Formats: sequence, C-alpha cells, structure tokens
Amino acid sequence: MNFSVITDKLKQYPLAVICAVLIVVCAVVIFMRGGVASELSIKESDLNSRIRTIDQNLKNSKNLEQDTEDLKVVVDKMNSLLFDRYERAINISFFYEFEDKADVVISNISQLPAPDPIYAEKGPRKLDLHSTLVYNITLSGSFSNVLRFFYELDRAEPLIRVADFQVSRNKLEEVDARLRVLVMAEKD
Repeated sequence: MNFSVITDKLKQYPLAVICAVLIVVCAVVIFMRGGVASELSIKESDLNSRIRTIDQNLKNSKNLEQDTEDLKVVVDKMNSLLFDRYERAINISFFYEFEDKADVVISNISQLPAPDPIYAEKGPRKLDLHSTLVYNITLSGSFSNVLRFFYELDRAEPLIRVADFQVSRNKLEEVDARLRVLVMAEKD
C-alpha cells in the first residue's frame, strides 16, 4: 500500500480524522486518570458535607451575641443564689426563716464539713463548677406543717434538695422530722 494513497484519503475526510484522534486522546486520558476521578469525587462529597455543616452553623449562630448575653444574666442570677461555705451563720439563719412560715420548731441545724459524696470530686455525679453543702435539720410540728416546710424549701430561691428525711410520731398530733438537705454552693 502506498503512503500517498492513505494521505489523500485522510485529506478527503479531515473531520473524521480529527474526531478519531480526539477519541483516542480522550480514551488515553480517561484510562490514565481513572483512579484520580474516584478520589476526587470522594473529596468533593467531603467538601460538600463541610459546606452544609458551615451553612447550618451560620443559621444556628444568628442572635448568638444576644443568646450569650441572656446566658450571662442567667449565670449571674444562679451565682447569686449559691451559698457561701464560710458564711455559716447566714446559711443557718436562712433555714430558721422558714420556721414561722411553716409553723414548725427547728431544734437543730448542723452544716456538715464535707460536700455530699455523690457530688464530690470522685462521685458519680461530680459537679465541676459548683459544690454542695449538706445540712442536717431536726424539726417538729404537725405532719402538714412539716410538709409545708418541705414546700417552702422547694419554693426557696437557692438551689435546695431534700436528699433524705425521716419522720416519726412524737405525740398524738405532732411528728419529729430529720432532714438531710443539699444546697448548691460556690466551688471551694
């Protein structure tokens, strides 16, 4: 076969020749870059996921400064409700204020020196930002008045929890109650 005959045929159909060359070049490029395409598609999906996360964070961050200010007000209010471990007289007189409201007689209030073990450093419900003060309170009165004392503790502004109590009858209409009360306090 003569080389000039082939070149004459190629000159006769230049578009077909160009298309054939392009098809061959594209096939070679696809074959050579096939692994890169799958790697790039994985990176693309990761980047799209990050973009969606960033967009969601932008939506969630609206009014963030106002929310921060609101939280600061709540934290300041909570800090104002905390007991100070070293103000024993003030803390104990706080409980005596409920004596008249509930019509009970408080015979003993003692502040224990250590926090409650559940909320202590190695306890199962460890408090990171605060601690607890534990009070043992002994009081007497009618059963309904003792319940009113519980109610008054529940309504009180400081964060108070009656952890344990025992009630026993001492007279016909009166009961003696021993309470273990936990109060949220400032961290030592």
